[in-house]
Amino acid sequence: MATGTLPYPPASLLGRLTDRTREDFLAVGVSESRPAGVTIISQGEADSSAMLLLHGSVKVLATDPAGERTLLAIRVGGDLVGEMAALDVGPRSATVISCTDIFFKRITRAELRNFLARHPDAAIEVATMLSERLRWADRRRIEHGRPASVRVARVLVDLYESYGTRMGARWDLGVPLTREELASIAGIKLSTAEKIIRTFQQDGLVSGRYRGIAVLDMARLRLRAEIP
Repeated sequence: MATGTLPYPPASLLGRLTDRTREDFLAVGVSESRPAGVTIISQGEADSSAMLLLHGSVKVLATDPAGERTLLAIRVGGDLVGEMAALDVGPRSATVISCTDIFFKRITRAELRNFLARHPDAAIEVATMLSERLRWADRRRIEHGRPASVRVARVLVDLYESYGTRMGARWDLGVPLTREELASIAGIKLSTAEKIIRTFQQDGLVSGRYRGIAVLDMARLRLRAEIP
């Protein structure tokens, strides 16, 4: 995920900050680590701290009143997680589970607000980040009227271009992504997602097993996603 000498993806919050602001931000909060498969944040709880993810990856999931769990997003090193509860007074809106061993800074509401007040450039980047996440959610809702194969292709393009690593023509996500999770993001049935992935594999667009997908031809996948 490294870009030049910067250890964080350019699309992540830390990747957007200037060197000085990033250094100041990394001095905020308390360092913690967790192994893979641990719940870091639970939906509905009243805790108001944020997590600045420094290494590893997590999944953000939400459970509806019927008990169905949906994968909302993937976050990697450099991303800020749980910021909504730190910026407003509401309960946690989602659950966050570690996909790998992770290292992060736990930042209290007061610490985050004080840092943003002292660094207007960081406040602007946080606002930009929140806007982009809202646009992601809006795209998923708007796309519900499109064919299922287009929705799956768009989810894959969004995820892999935002968080994947590229080696030649191949893109890997580096995070376990199940067919159920892919189906939940695209808003389709599991059986439909499985059929679409098989078609994509036959057409040479993707490869992979149950818990991992690699994109082999991003240009053609973008065509399937009907992205100009």
